[in-house]
Amino acid sequence: MNVERLHRVLIDLKNDLQIEKTVALLLSVNNNLQKQVNQPNQPTHQSNLAKSLKDLYKSLENSAYNTYPPGWKAVITQISQGTNLGIELKNEIENVITSNKIVPTIAHEQIKTIYNNLSRFMTGIGSTLTGLEILGIENEELDDGQCELGYSIPREYVDNKLSALKKEINELNFILDHITEAILGEKLEYKVKTISSSDFILYVIIGLQVADVLSKALERMLTHYKTILEIRELRNKLNEKGVPESKTKSVESHVNGMMVEEIRAIAKDVIEEHYEEKNPRKNELENGLIIALNKLANRIDQGFKVEVRVQSLPEPEEEEETNNEYEKTKAIIDSIKAHAQNIDFIETKGESILKLTENIEKKD
Repeated sequence: MNVERLHRVLIDLKNDLQIEKTVALLLSVNNNLQKQVNQPNQPTHQSNLAKSLKDLYKSLENSAYNTYPPGWKAVITQISQGTNLGIELKNEIENVITSNKIVPTIAHEQIKTIYNNLSRFMTGIGSTLTGLEILGIENEELDDGQCELGYSIPREYVDNKLSALKKEINELNFILDHITEAILGEKLEYKVKTISSSDFILYVIIGLQVADVLSKALERMLTHYKTILEIRELRNKLNEKGVPESKTKSVESHVNGMMVEEIRAIAKDVIEEHYEEKNPRKNELENGLIIALNKLANRIDQGFKVEVRVQSLPEPEEEEETNNEYEKTKAIIDSIKAHAQNIDFIETKGESILKLTENIEKKD
């Protein structure tokens, strides 16, 4: 875990918990539930509990945590000791209330535990931030309108070997080269913002247009892949039961065909959006984009994780007029955020199933 990134995550999380008044609202639910336990025949306590739950649920639905990139959520999961936040916390509380309507005493005990855990976690966030500031540890920020790609290379995939890691970094460069060229018509140099070492995670600065296309493509690929993952798990269970691989080959061919079809559709959409029909390099760029997305899909199936994060533009002052460039940039950023929040880290277990081609066919 990168300490500067942890610092940034904790700052945002503390602000979110304070803005939404999550701890205070949860305490209100706890107190009203206690009153209902003590005086079950008092209707006022029931109505107060219903109102406090409504306020808490609204707060949790509005929580910025719900739209955090998966990498940030992974960091929080590592340090929160099972404390839920956002929609996950809302679901947990709803389950407690619904499951214990007849026995409110049990519901109160469980809500009290949830409150104590969240309160302790909030205290820990404050103490950690104070310590980081005293030690002079900076927090990692993106500039206004800046975008980054997070790319996690599993240690077991490269077996901690420098040569294998170098190869995978080159593969990432290939992927970005061909996506960028398909959009902008040229390859660019990419700057690494951060490297984290728990897994080998690279955070690379990418342009907004590239990020917009990549976030849309990843969203479509991962939606497709979730179905493939279910089939993969069934295939692996069959193999574990002794079913010969020759009997499941047709399943592998089918799911690879599913992803091939989706990637070709994505590539076609991207090229048609960015190039005129008569462009002489159209087919070349489309083929390169397909291979780049094939490489990405294969690696997601191998446990690689990908995310896109973008920093908003500052809101203009009331008397300040916005120009077309500002509105255009803001629209792209909003699009990136909308699609990026649907990009999840998918846990993969067992043997991979995707074997998409990664070589560009050279024509004589």
